[in-house]
Amino acid sequence: LRKNFHSFCLEATNCNNNIGGGITKLCLLLHVTSYKAGSREESRSSSTSSAASSSISQKHLEEALQKPGPYPMIVLPPGGGYWVDGQEHDCPFDSRGNPVLPQNNWRAKFETDDTAKCYRRFFVGREHLNLIGTDENLGPVCMSVKTENVASQEHTRILLRLKKGTMHELVPSSCLSPSPSPARMAKLLDEQLTIEQFSPVLCPRTSQLIAAYDEHVLVSNFKFGVLYQRYGQTTEEELFGNVQSSTALDEFLELLGQRIQLKDHKGYRGGLDTQFGHTGDEAVYELFKDREIIFHVSTLLPYRDSDPQQLQRKRHIGNDIVAIVFQESNTPFSPDMIASHFLHAFIVVQVLDPNSPNTRYKVSVTARDDVPFFGPTLPTPAVFKKGPEFKEFLLTKLINAENACYKAEKFAKLELRTRSSLLQSLTDELREKSREFLGGGDSSQSTPDTPKSDSSSGAGSRFIDTVRKALIARVRSTSVDNNLMNSAAQPSKKSASTQPQQPAIPETTTPSSGRSLSKGSGGGKKSAPSSPVSSPDMQSHRTARPALSESDDSSLNSVDMDAAVYVDSDTGLESMSSAETPHKTCSLCLDTGETGNRQTEALRQEVTRLKCDKLDLLRQNVNCQRDIKRLREKELQLQSDLAAASKEILRLRELLKDYSSGGESSPV
Repeated sequence: LRKNFHSFCLEATNCNNNIGGGITKLCLLLHVTSYKAGSREESRSSSTSSAASSSISQKHLEEALQKPGPYPMIVLPPGGGYWVDGQEHDCPFDSRGNPVLPQNNWRAKFETDDTAKCYRRFFVGREHLNLIGTDENLGPVCMSVKTENVASQEHTRILLRLKKGTMHELVPSSCLSPSPSPARMAKLLDEQLTIEQFSPVLCPRTSQLIAAYDEHVLVSNFKFGVLYQRYGQTTEEELFGNVQSSTALDEFLELLGQRIQLKDHKGYRGGLDTQFGHTGDEAVYELFKDREIIFHVSTLLPYRDSDPQQLQRKRHIGNDIVAIVFQESNTPFSPDMIASHFLHAFIVVQVLDPNSPNTRYKVSVTARDDVPFFGPTLPTPAVFKKGPEFKEFLLTKLINAENACYKAEKFAKLELRTRSSLLQSLTDELREKSREFLGGGDSSQSTPDTPKSDSSSGAGSRFIDTVRKALIARVRSTSVDNNLMNSAAQPSKKSASTQPQQPAIPETTTPSSGRSLSKGSGGGKKSAPSSPVSSPDMQSHRTARPALSESDDSSLNSVDMDAAVYVDSDTGLESMSSAETPHKTCSLCLDTGETGNRQTEALRQEVTRLKCDKLDLLRQNVNCQRDIKRLREKELQLQSDLAAASKEILRLRELLKDYSSGGESSPV
């Protein structure tokens, strides 16, 4: 788990400050939240309150078992909170004794919200307009508008994104005024909007960012639990305590998907360990209509004699949203048998005539009250013959069940927070990119005396900023050395006349002003003719810096690449002098005394110090990895010792029991 968390951190660190990076950071947050939730599930299952609630369910099931059979597949809790579907399972038989099963009139259809695909389907690659704004009550707003002809009539397609969801409508132009405003279009879809002004989005890669936001709700990877219930099992501990599988369960798992070796698996793993075997050696995996599905089978997860609750198994199945309960024989199941905040739906499958040509499966479905009904609809009676049609029905039912569970209150609140955060990040980024693309912002209006690096210093971490400054300083020092050599070989009389322009030196030599210069490149060109202190050399630096601004939030490798571009553009533009000052040199080259040497030496020492710090961090990382490996080996050893001690205690108890019984039976 620590290794997986470390990989997530590395992925999140390398992300740019865009919507894709926001999604990756959000996935990291959800991954950590899921782990914490799993820990809470384990601690809560061992508490006395959980035991009290499960005892009610156990008593209810035991009362049902005392009655004569056949028993219902699902027994709802006395306190309610769940709905059930598919309670009719009696099917007639023909003259030969074969069961007459209902005809398959259902259609395999995934119940997903197609609104997430509308932007890529109707807008991307076509002429349209993207608008953003902020509503006082509903927060950020992002709207896409496009005109098209439908049935020889002009329509306006509107895609409105709000915190509470995305709305899509195709409105006839006759319903709008001849020149409708964006605010009126938005109010057609949501009357609660009070926004009056929108800002157009004018920057590259807009469609990619908006499509990524719309499609973040699309899920192509699923994980489902598979529980094995034998006759008379009425508690959670009994369900998770089934050590071995059965031939009937193996036959059902073979129908669900293919059994894979986790160490060789390269696809979706659903939280299972594919390196060290901590979650077992095998799993069931299936690729169904471009969707990856992995099953957390209870009998394939690790079993420990010393753990009666089998937390290693519950840690995975208890954090699933939908689970299959496989019943080898006629026995009742209650959805509150398992204490979990994540499990919202159960599909109970009971086998008839296993391992025979007439193998059939009875199916019942139960879910929490706030989970809406999901298809495909169960036939009457809900009995299926083993085969590919039943597999397609069951997998479709599982996927639709998870999509329906997301609409429950608990998951809906989480989705609302996720959508709000992503929409805010999207609108902020589109607004900032449009401002930068059009050459606006505060940086273009600032003066050389204004420290402009403060406004942009929050974009990256201090460590990355420090390394970037050192790399820029190294490139700049190389340029200074070259210019010093050129000026020494070819002294110019006009260089002395340029000394009054030295007040511009702090803006170009200060490492912290590099990022602000790149943002003000457009404004620098406009102010060059009217500014008495600017020079062609200053323009050469300003036109070379936009490459650095693009790598402002990227990895360190891109900084090196951009620094090389800076050197090439700086050298080429130095020869491009105007008619007024044909031989002006760079202001950095004016200081040929000890000051320039001291600055160069100080910058070199800074780079050396950073290299040493990097080596120290690498050594610490290696030491930490060694400690983690050593502690993990020690943990495994202690677990094996604990298991051996438990077995020895059981053996001694048996010997003590035999000795006591033998002593009582012997004559005195």
